[in-house]
Amino acid sequence: MDRSTAILIALAAYFLALLGLGLLARSRTHDAAGFYLGGRTLGPWVAALAANASSSSAWSLVGVSGFACKEGLAALWLLPGCIGGFVLNWLCVAPRLRDATGSAITLTEFLAGPPGTPLRRPIVVAASVLTIGSLGLYVAAQMQATGRPFQLAVDASPVVGILLGAGMTLGYTLLGGYLAASITDTLQGLLMVAVAVVVPIAAVCRFGGVDAFADAVAAVEAPGFTTGFGDRSGTVALGFALGLCGIGLGYPGQPHAVNKFMGMAPNASMAVARTVGIGWAVLLFAGMIVTGLAARAAFGVAPPDHETALYATSHALFPPLVDGIVLAAVLAAIMSTVDSQLLVCASSATHDLGLGRRRGAAGMLAAARWTVLVVGVAATAAALLLPASVFDNVLFAWSALGAAFGPLLLVRLCRGPVAPAFALAAIVTGGSTAIAGSYVTVLAPGFADRVLSWLLAGFLALVGSRRRQGH
Repeated sequence: MDRSTAILIALAAYFLALLGLGLLARSRTHDAAGFYLGGRTLGPWVAALAANASSSSAWSLVGVSGFACKEGLAALWLLPGCIGGFVLNWLCVAPRLRDATGSAITLTEFLAGPPGTPLRRPIVVAASVLTIGSLGLYVAAQMQATGRPFQLAVDASPVVGILLGAGMTLGYTLLGGYLAASITDTLQGLLMVAVAVVVPIAAVCRFGGVDAFADAVAAVEAPGFTTGFGDRSGTVALGFALGLCGIGLGYPGQPHAVNKFMGMAPNASMAVARTVGIGWAVLLFAGMIVTGLAARAAFGVAPPDHETALYATSHALFPPLVDGIVLAAVLAAIMSTVDSQLLVCASSATHDLGLGRRRGAAGMLAAARWTVLVVGVAATAAALLLPASVFDNVLFAWSALGAAFGPLLLVRLCRGPVAPAFALAAIVTGGSTAIAGSYVTVLAPGFADRVLSWLLAGFLALVGSRRRQGH
């Protein structure tokens, strides 16, 4: 069996499993609320793995390993940033949000407050427009990224990979909605962390052990590869570190991830979910950093090809069938993010904004599925037409959502209600300054959009909380 055939067999088996899980979830989805939030029936393992996989796109595998391959030990700043974000979500956001959600189906609905709340409609509109705009482009960029694994595996056109990846994701999401996305995200999360464990262990063994691996990394001839800041110094080095750590601030503001907390069953063990969720993050990000270092030290991967680090390492270490599973893990990272983002875009349009609202449970469920289809097709078309640089710049969506919703959500959960005017100001200010900050390099790229915008929105939310308590 040649390599291309073995890889195609592995990918076909994976796709069939996803469709099977989508059909299983369809039988348990009866209305729009179930399509968007699954009836709040998620157990701790499903909630933990689905939430983590939803917030960890292909960037977590391809991007992190590629960044470590390019930057060397400076990539270690990703660990407190990314893992810290998961810790913040699981220790602070998850238990409070599950208990405080009430009848709210979306994060926007929860932040805007119940009907009759002053300024509720402007808050809903601002949050929904920001959500649809940011996640719509994010979905397009993720679908665009599905072309690379197929191109590397079987020398197929990227267009083929984009169409297949989009078709599969739309297929199982349309079938079962939130439950289908959550169940398939669980499988995808397991596959992602398995790759993050197996690949770096195999790479270190290839060197002959941990000591030999460390010696090989130290021997890489690249400026700053073995220092904590690369070739940076002074305020630039400080800004670089803060910018990477600031990635973690965005995690509480990702609606496609935190809605898994909202969907947890009331009696589901939060301690189990927390342990699984944080442990998964440690294994994933540490494993991908080791993989990136190994790719540079052993397999000669270097810029500008650094984002092929995972593919090159897998190809060098494993037989074709296992290599196909690694490629499937990359697709899993993409699809587990896209399916949840499609549902959030659709819920923002139909549930929050009320677009296309129809009477009756069957009518609302049909409207929900049609909205997912329209958003998915539009994103696929954008993925085929937009330049590849979109994928490189997609972190702006993460920063915009993180700054717009994260600080307000944390203040709302930890201190109580925020005055509506300040809640609206926090959303608009956080989102807009994060987008603007993505084009500004204050100290270092990533600092203005991930840190300063977040702090500004958090300040407004805190002031609004004190103002509300004062009344």
